[in-house]
Amino acid sequence: MKKLILTTALLISCSAPFCPSPAQSQSITTEPVLAEQPLATDTAQDSWWTSQPKEKKLLYTNITAATLIGIWGLIEWDYSFDNWESADEGWFEKDSKYGGADKLGHFWATYVFSDALTGLYKSWGYSSDKANTYAALSAWSVQAFMEIADGTSGSQGFSWEDMVANTFGALTSVLMERYPELDRKIDFRIEYVFENDVNGIFDDYSNHYYSMAVKLDGFDALENTFLKYIELHAGYYTRGYGDQDEDDIRSLYGGITLNFSRLFRQNGWTKTGKTLEYLQIPYSVLKASHDLD
Repeated sequence: MKKLILTTALLISCSAPFCPSPAQSQSITTEPVLAEQPLATDTAQDSWWTSQPKEKKLLYTNITAATLIGIWGLIEWDYSFDNWESADEGWFEKDSKYGGADKLGHFWATYVFSDALTGLYKSWGYSSDKANTYAALSAWSVQAFMEIADGTSGSQGFSWEDMVANTFGALTSVLMERYPELDRKIDFRIEYVFENDVNGIFDDYSNHYYSMAVKLDGFDALENTFLKYIELHAGYYTRGYGDQDEDDIRSLYGGITLNFSRLFRQNGWTKTGKTLEYLQIPYSVLKASHDLD
C-alpha cells in the first residue's frame, strides 16, 4: 500500500481538489496590471515549465513519476533488476496476504491517482474526455511500472492480483468521468482510524476501512429534503493480518453518516469538500459490522 500512496503523493500538490480550474485560471488574468508583473522570486524553471505545451507536460510528468518510483524502489524495496519474483497473494480469502484489504488499497489508490491527474491535465487545457483518458492510462502505466519493478524485488514480487485491482481503479475513474450522474451518487473512500497498534501508516490495514458511499443528494427526488445531508456506506475491512498475536478477521459493514463533502462545499470550502470525496473523516460513520470469519 505504501507504494501506492507514493504515486498518489506525487500529484497531491496538483490533484483534482487543488488544481485551478480553467475558469479560475482566467480569473487570475483579470487582476490589475500590477499583480500580473513577474515577482522577483520567479525562477527560470517556472518560466520554462509554463511555456511547455501540454503534451510535453504530460510526458515529463509521467517520466518524473516513474523515475521517482524507480529511485525510491532501489532505496527502500530492494529493486535489483537482476532477478524475477512473482507473488500469489490471493484475493479476499481468509488465508490471503491481507484478507483482500491490500487489493482494495490498490483499487482506491489508482482511482484517486487517475482522478488527480484528470484535474491536472484539465488545468493544462485538455478536454474532460481526453484529460480523463490520458490520466487513467498514466495512472495505470505508472502502477504497472511499479508492479513490474516489484518483480525484481525479493521482498515484494510481481502480483497479477494487484494489476487487476489497479485496472479496475483506472476504469472506475473513467466510468465516473463519463457518467456524471453516477459520480453525483457514489464515492469510493478510505478511512484511517487508530483502533490497533500502528505498524506503518500506509500498509497498516488493521486501521483501514474501505467504503462505497451513496450520497443521497445525488438523487433529484431527495435534493430538496433534509436527506440531502445523509450518506449510506457499504464497506470492507480486515484486522489482525501481519500480527501474530491477533486473529485474522474479515468484515463487511454498513453505515450512515453526514455528507461532510457537501457541508464543506456549501460553506465555501470547495477544495476540502472535494478531498472528502476520497477520504472519510475518521470515526464519522456509524457502522454495523458482519464478521465473515
